[in-house]
Amino acid sequence: MIGNRIKRARKLRQRSQEWLSEEVGVRQSSVSGWETGKTDPTTENMSRIAQVLDVNFEWLAKGTGLMTGIPDVNKATPMQEPAGAYQYYTKEELELMSLLDALPKSKRQAMIEFIKGWLRF
Repeated sequence: MIGNRIKRARKLRQRSQEWLSEEVGVRQSSVSGWETGKTDPTTENMSRIAQVLDVNFEWLAKGTGLMTGIPDVNKATPMQEPAGAYQYYTKEELELMSLLDALPKSKRQAMIEFIKGWLRF
């Protein structure tokens, strides 16, 4: 059931239904309905869910393939560069990304703007 996979991915990321609803742009009751199997998300919302929970769309939609994408901030994560070379995030970069990810969407954008302004001196 799609709802079980949504809930599993959300719980692995230690996020609330409220957080997911804000990130996807729906009401918290919609997330609850998905997770209990009362309703299914639209394809557009499933795409957003997969993106914000960092899971494979096929796994989310069909339950096939690997879940993938739940970051572990204690390990280096490869990032594919356009030239094909791999670059690894430092522990500090992973921590910063994790902290930004924990913020609500509106506060995350405000923090990004603050940092941009701070860099301009």
